[in-house]
Amino acid sequence: GHALQTVNMAIPFDKDNIFAKIIAGTIPSYKIFETEDVLAILDAFPVVRGHALLIPKASGYATVEDLPPDVAAKVFAQLPRLCKAVREATGAEGVNVISNNGAAAGQAVFHLHIHVIPRIGGDELLKWPRSQGMIDKDAAASVLAEIQSHL
Repeated sequence: GHALQTVNMAIPFDKDNIFAKIIAGTIPSYKIFETEDVLAILDAFPVVRGHALLIPKASGYATVEDLPPDVAAKVFAQLPRLCKAVREATGAEGVNVISNNGAAAGQAVFHLHIHVIPRIGGDELLKWPRSQGMIDKDAAASVLAEIQSHL
């Protein structure tokens, strides 16, 4: 359990990433909406119809953990609007909101982006792995102490 303590999660921001080029207008996209702080677009490689991305316009942030609170507030303030529009437009029963942070989590473009993926019950598009069982008091105390020591 202690191996992760030595891992440096600082992920370099790729200033020439595809989303920076889309924000700059040098590469086209299918824009859902735009504000001063974010761009909402259709994913160019959707896993299902209506798969959208919310992208901060601010440069330099590869992952959620890189965001200063003020930038995070501006980005996440637009998430309910996008989720509602995607769900209603597609007739979905729900949506997954996913941000892959780091290559090990599936991140391929190192400019923060949040996926909004419409879901229909039973679609088996994404399946949460089975739990290892309810956490016990000792395991909880151990992992709490480790996480809290990094706050």
